[in-house]
Amino acid sequence: MGNTGRILTIDARITPEEVLALAAPAWTSQPDAPAVAGAIAEEMNRIIRPEALFQWFELTEVQAEEIVATEPVSGTTARLTTGGFSPYFQRASRFLAAIYTLGPKVDTLLHRVMAEGLEMEAHFVNMGSLAALTRTASVLTRLAENRAKKEGVGVSPPLSPGSIEGWELESQHELCALFPIDSIGITQGDDAILSPMNTLSVVIAIGPGFTDTRAGSPCRLCRMGGSCTLTCSNHKATLTHRKAG
Repeated sequence: MGNTGRILTIDARITPEEVLALAAPAWTSQPDAPAVAGAIAEEMNRIIRPEALFQWFELTEVQAEEIVATEPVSGTTARLTTGGFSPYFQRASRFLAAIYTLGPKVDTLLHRVMAEGLEMEAHFVNMGSLAALTRTASVLTRLAENRAKKEGVGVSPPLSPGSIEGWELESQHELCALFPIDSIGITQGDDAILSPMNTLSVVIAIGPGFTDTRAGSPCRLCRMGGSCTLTCSNHKATLTHRKAG
């Protein structure tokens, strides 16, 4: 659809220190934790392939349960079911929509260490993924922040279906339909969950109703109320789905 941007050169390399900072104390207190974190960070830096698709939309209407937007190049209309979260978008004039991923090899690594019963390694892969996703997301938030600065308006936190109270995960179908997700190796199931596991969809709104110049953290809007470590709703949903299965 329209003028979809693609980012291939994202530096999402992580450090052992970042992995340990995010990890649970039960693991970081182990004597071999630094060595294991170092090995995991080294392997992940070798295999991660961050990619992103993004596109700007003009916000044209905020309804009770959905928002209506227009892609300015093609003029195509897009509708997103935002549920009870819809009123939040009354502050916005436009938004950046994006899909980003670390690629499939991180999934392979996680499955391997889990199959071998290496619980510390699996935990560190998850924490390393979170750090790498954060670095990848920062490329997108800078795009939104820079445009907001140019237009003299503020910016929202990164907003993802399934993480925000009132905006259900099922709406991720509509968000992903805006992009040729297969072009960067992403697939989506009937349950709206994305694959590879470390893949996220996000909306960052800008407009006169926002006062922040930096996108900041979405935690204050998250339905988890800051009670989680993994801030990726797709990641959490995938883990829950696999445990239930």
